[in-house]
Amino acid sequence: MLVDGKKISEEIKESLKQEIKRNQLKLKLAIVEVGSGEASDKFIERKIKFAEEIGVKTRIYKLSSDISNTQLRKKMAEINHIKENDGVILQLPLPSHIKTQYILNGITLKKDVDVLSSRAFGNFATGHFKVLPPVVGAIKIIFEKYNVDIKNKNIVVVGAGKLVGKPVAIWLINQGATVSVLNEFTSDLTEFIKKADIVISGAGKPGLISSEMVKDGVIIMDAGTTKPGFVATKPGFVGDVDPDVKEKASLFTPVPGGIGPLTVAMVFKNLIELNKR
Repeated sequence: MLVDGKKISEEIKESLKQEIKRNQLKLKLAIVEVGSGEASDKFIERKIKFAEEIGVKTRIYKLSSDISNTQLRKKMAEINHIKENDGVILQLPLPSHIKTQYILNGITLKKDVDVLSSRAFGNFATGHFKVLPPVVGAIKIIFEKYNVDIKNKNIVVVGAGKLVGKPVAIWLINQGATVSVLNEFTSDLTEFIKKADIVISGAGKPGLISSEMVKDGVIIMDAGTTKPGFVATKPGFVGDVDPDVKEKASLFTPVPGGIGPLTVAMVFKNLIELNKR
């Protein structure tokens, strides 16, 4: 079964729109972009569109790609201290000379809708934060909607990055699930993946998981997103999992149209939750 992330996202959008009206919330999301890139621009466009449709204002701060760490941290502090900015997003990835975590740590806890500062992430990891990282929230909603029981399942998380693998693994462990996390140092991915009941991938490597590597009835959550151009034969964004795997899977999130739209929705769900009186 294919997960229609766009459809679920539309349902969440309507729910958030009503919640904003009901609570008479006037919210603004600040989005900081350092430099420019096709992928980043596309993600920002989606967030702006979603915001407009639920009644949230946005403000985009476009900064030069040659900005220094000190200048960027100072600018983030300024943006944070603007009272009208109810949430702050730093669009990733940043230029290679920027110390990403150092800059993310400048986001105020109450405004960290992406849950990426060390403090917010630490609170999430110990179960003491009001919201979930957006990708985790997206996967949680899919599991709830399709009645996926994660207890007594062999779950494999591919990739250990801060956006997908690490937060997803932490959340699963906190839910009492049994989890194996595979990274670039794992010698035989197939050995682990073949035994998995649920595979969650966020490695950002197109075609990493093929049909031969999974068992029948597997649940696939593909959160890997690679920029156009990496796979010349496939237009647009592609995931880590070969589309043919859907023939063997009992539940499958396509890329695009699976986890991606839900991740955007979760950003705004977080914005609302963090600003409830």
